[in-house]
Amino acid sequence: MKLAKLLIMKFKKLKDICVYFGDGDWIEKKDQSKAGIRLIQTGNVKDGYFSDRVDKGRYITNKTFKELNCNEIFEGDILISRLPEPVGRACIIPKLDQRMITAVDCTIVRANNEVDKNYLIYYLQSQKYYFDVNQKITGATRLRISKENLGNILIPLPEINEQKKIIDKLDFAFEKLKKIDEDIIEKKRLIINLKRSIINSVTIKDE
Repeated sequence: MKLAKLLIMKFKKLKDICVYFGDGDWIEKKDQSKAGIRLIQTGNVKDGYFSDRVDKGRYITNKTFKELNCNEIFEGDILISRLPEPVGRACIIPKLDQRMITAVDCTIVRANNEVDKNYLIYYLQSQKYYFDVNQKITGATRLRISKENLGNILIPLPEINEQKKIIDKLDFAFEKLKKIDEDIIEKKRLIINLKRSIINSVTIKDE
């Protein structure tokens, strides 16, 4: 059954399941300001999640935005970093209550109604996706993937209702993993406290 499903699975190029697929803007240091429109950088894009790093935030003015004809990004857009590490990592932009643009080494993916963005962001963390990315990486000193090569990567595209089932299964599985991770952290904390207590009991004697 699984093989049969795989054989009839539809695949489409990443660029073909987007209402917008394009790179961010070339923003030089001289273009930046201390406040204004937030510049989202590759460092904000982690493997499956957004890292705010507001202390390292960079901005441009509204005047610069207009002069450079920048592309605004929005909550729900997917950003893919074309630089390491790893090349191809992606995240969904959360609600930040501020206007945003992104750097030229990030590709903006605004999915169409054929694909649920949560399904897509899960797939963009898969081994198969990273294998395909690695086949298209170029650069001798600094690895990267071009927007064209990134856009040509094939995405498996089940029906939208099937995508939602996959999302539910993965949400459930990752919630369990999160709970296991939290339990491990707590047990490590207890072990550290126990070790300290044992050391105290052996090295510190009552007078």
